Amino acid sequence: MMNSSRERNRTLLLFSFLAVLFVVAYYPAFIGFARKWSASEDYAHAFFTVPIIIYMIWTKKEAFLKQEGNSVVGLPLVVGSISLYLLSLQLQIPTIMFVATMLTVVSTLIYFCEFRIVKALIIPIMLLFLLIPIPNQLLSAVTAALQLKVSEASELIVQLLAIPLFREGNVLHIPDKTFQVVEACSGIRSLISLSTLSLIFGYFTLRTWWATSLLLLLSVPIAIFINIVRVVSMVVVYRWYAIDLTEGTAHTVAGLVLFLLGFFMLGLFQRILESWETK
Repeated sequence: MMNSSRERNRTLLLFSFLAVLFVVAYYPAFIGFARKWSASEDYAHAFFTVPIIIYMIWTKKEAFLKQEGNSVVGLPLVVGSISLYLLSLQLQIPTIMFVATMLTVVSTLIYFCEFRIVKALIIPIMLLFLLIPIPNQLLSAVTAALQLKVSEASELIVQLLAIPLFREGNVLHIPDKTFQVVEACSGIRSLISLSTLSLIFGYFTLRTWWATSLLLLLSVPIAIFINIVRVVSMVVVYRWYAIDLTEGTAHTVAGLVLFLLGFFMLGLFQRILESWETK
């Protein structure tokens, strides 16, 4: 029993030392993360997500203590991820630096705890990678595509409601007003937030990783749907009631209500998945 306790304490001490060493060595990446997250409204939730990830890992601490030997495959993964990080520092490429940081965490866990740790921590690991800011070029391309799709769907729905509308790209014209589907209405912000929320929600309420992953996939159409509802609502409410939801407090309240709608739909799908797990 005493030997087991000593081994446990030794393992905890080793991981604590490695954690401190990791923070010191990867300090430039952490500063880069903080700057990116604070400068982007799309990733403002990251500062709240990190403590949740740490808590998730802590709840699985027993998996770290059940060491069965170091993984042979894990060592080259560690060396490769560290080399990638050093290369990104020299080239000053933030995205590669962020990816290398996350890969170092995962590969180190694999080295010390073998691949079984990946299964135990699959959801926290997925959350870690979701916190990597999307490169600006890719983000712009995805946002533009979503803007166009949301505009096309909104045009169809508004016309079905017998409201005359003419669309030019992501600009919607009705007889007395013009609406532009801007980046905020593309759904990318809702997509990033809801995908993160779905993993956290699923981790604490669902029993299997595949159900949580399915909830993550369902967050994509939910995010797109609520932004279509947002655009259609702005056009319809202005046309029928002469209320402008595109600015001011009304715009903020409408955005909050629609996000709550997305959260409600996410909760509904979670209940369905939970019932499937029970069966």
